Amino acid sequence: MRTPLILLTLLFTASLFAQQTDDLIIPQAAAPLVIMPVAGNAAGANGTFFRTDMNVINLRNAAQRVALYWLPQGQSGTALPTRIIDLNAASGFSSEDFVGEILNRSGIGAIQFAALNPDGSPDQNGLLHVTSRIWTPRPDGAAGTMSQTFPAVVGGAADQSNLKVIFGMRRSAQYRLNAGAMNPASTMQRFRVTAHISGSGGLDTQVVEFDVSPRSIQQVTMPGTSSGTVQVLIENITGGAGDWHGWASSVDNQSGDAWSQLAFAGN
Repeated sequence: MRTPLILLTLLFTASLFAQQTDDLIIPQAAAPLVIMPVAGNAAGANGTFFRTDMNVINLRNAAQRVALYWLPQGQSGTALPTRIIDLNAASGFSSEDFVGEILNRSGIGAIQFAALNPDGSPDQNGLLHVTSRIWTPRPDGAAGTMSQTFPAVVGGAADQSNLKVIFGMRRSAQYRLNAGAMNPASTMQRFRVTAHISGSGGLDTQVVEFDVSPRSIQQVTMPGTSSGTVQVLIENITGGAGDWHGWASSVDNQSGDAWSQLAFAGN
């Protein structure tokens, strides 16, 4: 299903918004570089098909050129072409299938939104704000959708640590546990995901290591069958990836309903 591009005109000015720098993830701020760690146009398990409903807003009282970079799963995105979009002052655009319709891509990946000057150089005065909903038609064929919001993050705002942590996940016969990492660097990076599952049977630990190609993402389903609440540790073993991001998702095996958390730097 494809939906027409929806243009948005804002009824407020950028002066109403002030950037904040004291949050862990800072999804609500506007910035010259915004990252959506996970987006997609891809079939999931048990009849689901996930798309990304996304809004991109220019909060400045001036026109803004925006570069869109696609970081695909499982392959380097270094040589992929850049999509350039020009936004009017205090305006934006929206698509219910952003990856398929705006980027003309399929599969899963991350998206970087970068404010540019007219000459193509980075525009540090950019005020981009991005919202996202990952959704699928109900796999049982009934009317309606299943969805979850997934926050964008301000580029460079997160602590650049080689170890990040996630709480609030669950794994059981009903919920599978996915985890992933985004590598914005121009070199291959290796990551280790450690899931500590705490349940009635005690503590079970599952570990998976994987390589992430330059400017790409990788997501894995954690092995094992133990049930319980989960703490996830994601470690950049190689080091030097810079502003990398990690996440974990618990996904209902029947309905496709899910919730996700972004990783934050561990002390």
